[in-house]
Amino acid sequence: MIALGARFTELPESLVSKRRHYGDYYAEQAHKQLDLRVISITTVQECILLGTLCFVEGKPESEALYYAAANRLAQILDLPHRPASNELERQVNLRVWWSLYMIDIWTSSGLRIPRELDLQGATDLPIDEEHFLRLAYASPRSEYGAPGIWAEMAKLARIWAEIQVLNKASVDGRLSPNSLNRSVDELAANLDRWQAELPEFLVETPENLTRWNGNLRTAFAALHLGFHFYNEVLFYQFLAKGDNGGRTADVSNYAQRCTWHALAFCDLLYACEDTEDCDCLYVMVGHMLTVTSTVYVHTLLFSFDEGEVGEARTRLERNFAILTKLQRYWIMLDRTLSRLQAFHNACKESIEQSFQMDSWMLRFIMEHGTSLPEKFTKPTALGFGHHSGATSDGTSSTGSPVGVNLQEWYSQTFG
Repeated sequence: MIALGARFTELPESLVSKRRHYGDYYAEQAHKQLDLRVISITTVQECILLGTLCFVEGKPESEALYYAAANRLAQILDLPHRPASNELERQVNLRVWWSLYMIDIWTSSGLRIPRELDLQGATDLPIDEEHFLRLAYASPRSEYGAPGIWAEMAKLARIWAEIQVLNKASVDGRLSPNSLNRSVDELAANLDRWQAELPEFLVETPENLTRWNGNLRTAFAALHLGFHFYNEVLFYQFLAKGDNGGRTADVSNYAQRCTWHALAFCDLLYACEDTEDCDCLYVMVGHMLTVTSTVYVHTLLFSFDEGEVGEARTRLERNFAILTKLQRYWIMLDRTLSRLQAFHNACKESIEQSFQMDSWMLRFIMEHGTSLPEKFTKPTALGFGHHSGATSDGTSSTGSPVGVNLQEWYSQTFG
């Protein structure tokens, strides 16, 4: 935890440029402390944290190994059904299990590896956060009716997993246009139903955003950012209007819903920026915002409405400022932004083909943990780092990303 949090320490000006590496010493000590011979929930938690450290450092293979170890240990311990001496212990077990379930969905798609965890039989969801934080060792078994943020994230993750499967089947050519539309309608209905069934205190409103304290405020925001992003991904392929052979009215509706959720995603993210103690500075925001920004690029390139184009420009500029801010904290953002560079290069080669949901686009949207090859020809080096002098893998001789910074790229591309 210290290794992850050290980068947010207030630093003198002379050390600001080293912020992303400020927790390296603590990370190295954490790796040395792990003992997989100890079969306990503490070891599971250690593996999750070490996997997260590897993720933010852009080390996907090590990330996958740590998460795999955590998954196996959780299965060995049968965490969701493991007898507990008190309710607090049981709830911790449930939270760790559902965290792994959600991590497994994201990591498997992000690294293009098979999932390891699946739901078999009934598994309790964790209680809401306010009750959880009040639990003591002597607390009786919880019977609270309303689920909390973590429970709703877990419900939403199930739909997210189905969206991933649908997009893969579509790209592989295993769905007819009518079958694709029916599946999209079904998943869209599931997402809408999830939103409609939220308890009042979890509905996305400005009042609910500010009612939470501390980390729960950003967790609430993350819940709804995920909802909008999942909708974007569900409808994204329909931005390339008419290319999927479906009905024109459906295609237009789906494309509009993708654009609407891209707007809603950014509205919420901007609200978080403007709300005290609500900055969403976690790494995955960078990936989701990168994909969301390409929806605005689509508007910029294809819309004939001057108002829409102007708004897209304004939002792209703000999004790039947020991505630049995130890049100051997280090494992983270098890879995220190199993927945006690859998307930009694809648009330069063929605007029409760049938004088609093929295997390359699926990798761009889903595989946040891997490097993305160029879609067409090898472009002139135009990176998003702070150095010049590129090698064949797009880095400097010291391993740093190369080329112009993000704001310069924005000016060159859309200015």
